[in-house]
Amino acid sequence: MDPLIALVAALAILEYMGFGLATGRARLKYEIAAPATTGNEIFERHFRAQQNTLEQLVAFIPALILCGMFSNTTAAAVAGLVFITGRLLYYRAYVNDPKSRSLGFALGFFAMIYLLIASLVGVIGAMM
Repeated sequence: MDPLIALVAALAILEYMGFGLATGRARLKYEIAAPATTGNEIFERHFRAQQNTLEQLVAFIPALILCGMFSNTTAAAVAGLVFITGRLLYYRAYVNDPKSRSLGFALGFFAMIYLLIASLVGVIGAMM
């Protein structure tokens, strides 16, 4: 695996861990005892944004790796950084006002679409 792709993957995982810490702090601040995931709207926003990021990572990491292997590594890394930026914007917006999450979601979504299409094109090209 290219070190640049590994770096972007590690940054995405670190970001997710940061979201986990923020969610844990919100759990303490709003006195939501584990295993509860409801009871305060702000805590629930943290929790839902963290969980949504986890759901996205399941597709993002393999797409990033495949794109790095079968397409342009630099473009894959840039798309990965766009995804990470989008997730940060999404998390912050969702916690502040869930209706304002669209920009962060769109950045992450389109970065993921790029990674997947470039992966498929690269894989198909390698098969021919």
